[in-house]
Amino acid sequence: MLKLSEVRSILRKYNIRPSKRFGQNFLIDQNIKNKIVESIGVSREDAVLEIGPGLGALTEDLCKKSKKVIAVEKDKRLYDFLTKNLSYTNLELINNDILKHDLSSCAIRIPHPDSAAGLIIVGNLPYSISSPILSHLINNKNYINSAYITVQMEFGERLVALSGTKDYGSLSCYAQFYGNQKILFKIPRGAFFPVPEVDSCFLKIDFNKEIDKSIDRDILFKIIRSSFEKRRKTILNSMASSGIFKSKEEALICLAKAGISPDRRPETISLQGFAKLLP
Repeated sequence: MLKLSEVRSILRKYNIRPSKRFGQNFLIDQNIKNKIVESIGVSREDAVLEIGPGLGALTEDLCKKSKKVIAVEKDKRLYDFLTKNLSYTNLELINNDILKHDLSSCAIRIPHPDSAAGLIIVGNLPYSISSPILSHLINNKNYINSAYITVQMEFGERLVALSGTKDYGSLSCYAQFYGNQKILFKIPRGAFFPVPEVDSCFLKIDFNKEIDKSIDRDILFKIIRSSFEKRRKTILNSMASSGIFKSKEEALICLAKAGISPDRRPETISLQGFAKLLP
C-alpha cells in the first residue's frame, strides 16, 4: 500500500494532476484497503474486473488472490504507470473508458462450487458518473456475479433505501429490481488523496437475482420515473400524468385492482407495489 508521500511522489514523477472529471481520489488508508480486500473475499477460481485501478492500491492484492484480473483504466498516464510497475502474469491492463468497454469480452467464466460463475466487479466509481456505470453493469448483468464498489455515501444510501424513507426514489427501484444491494461499511473522506468533499461507502451488489421476465420493464420504470418527478403529487395524479393511462379513471381502476389508495405518495409504495400497477 502506497503512503501519501509515495503517492505524491508518483504523481509528480508522471506529471499527473488528479482530475475531478475522472473522479481521481487515490486510496491511502491501509486499514480501509484491508477491509475492502477482506470484504471482497476473492479466491483462485474468480475472475475480477477492476474499474479504474488508479495507482494499483487494490490491484496487487486482487492479482495475488484471484485467477484473473482485468483492470480498465481510462487515464493513459495511470495506465502507463501500472504497465511499468505491475508485472503479474494473471493481470490484463486495458486503457479504455469503462462505459465504452464491452464487458462480454471480459466475461471469463470460471466454475464456482456453490454459485453461478461470472465476473466480480471491483472499483472506486467517479461520483459524477456513478449512475451511468451502474446502468452499464446492469445492462451486462448476465456476465457479472457481484460488484464491490466504492461510491459517494449519498448515492449508496439511495440505492439501498426502502419505501417510506427520505432517500427512496426511482434510482432505488431501478437498482433493487436488478440486484440486491448492501452497504458494507462507511469510508471517511480522509482515506483518499486528494480528500473528496464527501464521505463514501463500500457497497456490494449481488446480481444473481431472479428477474420476473413477464414484467414490462419499460412501462414499469416509466410509471416509477413519472411518480417520483413530483414527489408531492399523489400516486393517482402521478399515474394520470404519466401518459400510460388513457384517463384518470383508468388509473384509478388500476390502483383499486392493486389495492393501493389513490391518495398515497409515491415514496410510500414499494417496488413490488409499483409492479402491481402495470396495466
